[in-house]
Amino acid sequence: MLSVRSSLKTRILLLTGSVITLLMLLISFVLLLKWREIIIQKQSENAVSISRTFAVTVVDALIFEEKSVYKKENILETYVENFISRLGNVQYVVIFDKNGTSIIQITNHSNYAPSFSFDPGTPAAHAKEIKIYDNPQFGWTMEVRQPLIFSGKHWGTATIGFDAQPIRDEIASVFIILLVATILVTSIVLLILFISIRRMTSSLEQLVHVIDSIDFSPDVQIELPRRQDEIGFFYNHFQSLQGRLESSKKELEQAQKQIYQAEKLASIGRLASGVAHQVNNPLNGIKSCLYAIQQNANNGQKTGEYLNLINEGIEDIETIVKKLLGFARQQSTSESLININDAIHKVLNLFELRLKEKQIDVQTDLAGEIGEVRIDSHLFQEVVMNLVLNSYDAIEKNGSITITTGNNDSKHVFMEIRDSGAGISPDDLKKIFDPFFTTKDVGTGTGLGLSVCMGIIESHGGRIDVQSTQNVETIFTIQLPVAYEDEAADH
Repeated sequence: MLSVRSSLKTRILLLTGSVITLLMLLISFVLLLKWREIIIQKQSENAVSISRTFAVTVVDALIFEEKSVYKKENILETYVENFISRLGNVQYVVIFDKNGTSIIQITNHSNYAPSFSFDPGTPAAHAKEIKIYDNPQFGWTMEVRQPLIFSGKHWGTATIGFDAQPIRDEIASVFIILLVATILVTSIVLLILFISIRRMTSSLEQLVHVIDSIDFSPDVQIELPRRQDEIGFFYNHFQSLQGRLESSKKELEQAQKQIYQAEKLASIGRLASGVAHQVNNPLNGIKSCLYAIQQNANNGQKTGEYLNLINEGIEDIETIVKKLLGFARQQSTSESLININDAIHKVLNLFELRLKEKQIDVQTDLAGEIGEVRIDSHLFQEVVMNLVLNSYDAIEKNGSITITTGNNDSKHVFMEIRDSGAGISPDDLKKIFDPFFTTKDVGTGTGLGLSVCMGIIESHGGRIDVQSTQNVETIFTIQLPVAYEDEAADH
């Protein structure tokens, strides 16, 4: 959940948002440069146009002063002062002679130093030049150099300083406008992007919730939103996958039940010879009683005794058959609270004759009050039967089997089956729980017994372990969680 909500959403938002922000900043920077160029060009053209007009006036004044008897400085100075007062944004005016070395007129500038370096003898000296710089006296200034030429005669050069602060203010306002527009547009785009990503990831989060809630129960109906996009396509395929998984689970459960039953029947078949002895003994007694009755049919007292013996033999046979049917019949799985000691006693009763045939000494150390566990009683009896059968097969004769139960802690019970058989080699010890693995002769084992035992125990929250020393002993240990009273009440 966290990875979908934080990682995917954050990475998409950061990546896309960063790209959009960089693009917007780049576009704004380009627009600012272009706009700045336009503003400067417009103001420059305006300054040049004014300079041209002023140059005509200055040339007229110079011509007039050259042919007049009046002092030259008075007329030119009057023209310049009128020009400055009329425009209002002119900071200073400096007029050079035709050689560019002497100042004919200077206005509003106490200590003027030319910002242009030129050689009066070159053609460039007759060309217009514009420069924007930070003047120590007036601040930011646009300085225009305008040649004074009339009828091909070069009269000098007029240098006019215009106030450039309005240009800077206009560029600054353009910068602020672009910055605000960039922030606004970027914020809107990021907000739309966030909402879109949130809708997409919320759909994925809903799908994750659905996946987490699946328990493959046919009673649970999971509703997914209908969408006509890739997410909707994903949902539809997920619903199809859910159906296939539910079908596969049912088939797996059915196959598992069949495997359990097959292994149980195989174990029952291995017990058949021992059970036959248990059935044959009462049958021989019944036949003997019937023979005695036939030989002395008139002896009512003896006949009654023989009939009682026949009835006892039939009851013994009935008990043996019920035990076999109880193990062999396929029961519906129903978890209940059981005491594992009771299941162990039932299995040992069924194996009693077989164990005596091999003269195997069976010792039990079953602790009382160990607590109940929640497991199907028939499945647990099958686990005990498989483990006892394995111990029986591992012992040649005159061996021992010890079954111990108790509590590892307050939350778990254990059952330990220890035998003095041949043991298991270290190589085989790693594979004994694999399905169809067996070290027994062909026809004497299916290789599913221990695999089935592990499946039963682990599906009920327990574990099964094995330790073995060849030709010394083998120990199988089963651990299951205790079912407490509140858990039993919930069920």
